[in-house]
Amino acid sequence: MQIRLSKRKDSASMIELEHLVWTPGTTPGDIHFDSEAEFLLKNPPGSKIVVEKDEKIIGILGYKSPIPLPSNKHVVEIDIAVHPDYQREGIGQLLMDKMKEVAREKGFIKISLRVLSINQKAIRFYEKNGFKQEGRLEKEFIIQGKYVDDILMAYFL
Repeated sequence: MQIRLSKRKDSASMIELEHLVWTPGTTPGDIHFDSEAEFLLKNPPGSKIVVEKDEKIIGILGYKSPIPLPSNKHVVEIDIAVHPDYQREGIGQLLMDKMKEVAREKGFIKISLRVLSINQKAIRFYEKNGFKQEGRLEKEFIIQGKYVDDILMAYFL
């Protein structure tokens, strides 16, 4: 198993994982990429931390500036996805630990994320990793006919 920054050659495997993991229970919108070129436009090489096992990407942690302004350059926003067959095996923890290391190296002091209130498994994972709720956008989405809150969480380095 290897943890590293994403490369161009990872795009097909990352697309497969993203299509598998991002469902109405984990994201408010449809995540779908029609081609590797489309994926790479939004996710250039090096923009994600990946866990690779047997030449397959089994975990992804994307990170980017939430607001591309100099006054916000100390903040990074993340999203994380682990293949269902490898969940509860420490892959998410590996990714989170690596992100904290990358954040320190790049001078970020705040790691932020958004998580759906119905994704209790993810919320528990983030809390276990020191994330605190900073805000809650009530009834922010309608998913499968039900209102769902969007929870804003952050970790300070």
